[in-house]
Amino acid sequence: MEFTQAFVLHQRPYRETSFLLDVFTEDYGRLSLVARGMRQNKRRHNNPLQLFQPLWVNWFGRGDLLTISKIETTSAPYWLQGHAALCGLYINELLVRLLTQQQAEPMVFDAYQKALDGLQQAEKAEQVLRLFEKRLLEALGYGLDLNNDSQGEPVSDEQHYSYQPELGLQPCLANDRKRIISGASLSQLQQEKLSDPVSLNETKHLMRLIINYHLDGKPLKSRQLFAEMQRYAGPKTAN
Repeated sequence: MEFTQAFVLHQRPYRETSFLLDVFTEDYGRLSLVARGMRQNKRRHNNPLQLFQPLWVNWFGRGDLLTISKIETTSAPYWLQGHAALCGLYINELLVRLLTQQQAEPMVFDAYQKALDGLQQAEKAEQVLRLFEKRLLEALGYGLDLNNDSQGEPVSDEQHYSYQPELGLQPCLANDRKRIISGASLSQLQQEKLSDPVSLNETKHLMRLIINYHLDGKPLKSRQLFAEMQRYAGPKTAN
């Protein structure tokens, strides 16, 4: 088959000499691929299976588990360091958990590349993650309506809102314990112009609530890793 652009999202040992890979491809979505004989090459320079490395891949086989036929690097890997690398792991885990296998998601693939580019350029990690989460949820059709509340009324910058995944945005008072986000923050998220600590914090809580709902409440390992790292490196709360 023809080559397609791809990124390795996760890898684990498979049998004696191979890897089992979660791969995100531009044309076919998320795939489970076996890289036969690659474990013996793991320590070699320019390992093509490293995370955040743009690839060209093709494969053979049928069903849900396919075998890599050929793999080539297309450019240098995205160079994510420290906190940016943890953010990259979080994004990868979201894709593994939320994407359906063998279903093309070109909008998500584009959003993924933009997120890696932003993290590599040391842009504000919280902004990068919030915009990626927004684009991911929208592309997957999870009904993220930031323009209207559950009654069909336009979102107002002066109003405050709670959120119920089954219903959407619910107007509420500013001192309501269920309050999650202001209309002003929703407007910034919709316009993808998050610029202040309040909007970043409020949109983080909104995105976490929605994502947790679609994960059925199952925890993300990358969030646990963030929490552990905070104990040693100070407060980082991007995801």
